[in-house]
Amino acid sequence: MTVVSAALFGTDWWQPALPGGAELLRECAVRGWTVVLTGPGPAGAPALAVADPGGDPVRAALDLVDGRPSHAVAVAGSVREVRAARRAGVPCVALAAGRDTGPELRAAGAAEVHRDAAALLSVLDDSLLARPRAFGPVGAGTGGARNG
Repeated sequence: MTVVSAALFGTDWWQPALPGGAELLRECAVRGWTVVLTGPGPAGAPALAVADPGGDPVRAALDLVDGRPSHAVAVAGSVREVRAARRAGVPCVALAAGRDTGPELRAAGAAEVHRDAAALLSVLDDSLLARPRAFGPVGAGTGGARNG
């Protein structure tokens, strides 16, 4: 299961859509992964969406599909979203295309940081998205943080 921040698709007035966002969603769907957006995403997105994520968007996404943190990975675009993933016990891949920088995202607990969705897509098979259970419990180790 993959929990994706809907903000990465330009649903907020201050943030344009990330390069590769729609392609990343399509590739996750082709692989048969369950993708849950933490709010409204792009029209026709091959994903479920949490209608009202409230203050705990990752937990709301897990609840929507009866998902377990050990079988999920969050894709976040901000320190706030990385922290929400950690609170839910879900490892997190962060995209540094927004206001928060790679070092800030890592300090918040992101296991991997990539430039944008296109950069993540280019290394998808080697990313945490392709192997969530191999990561282990959040906080159990370094997680092999990467730069994309």
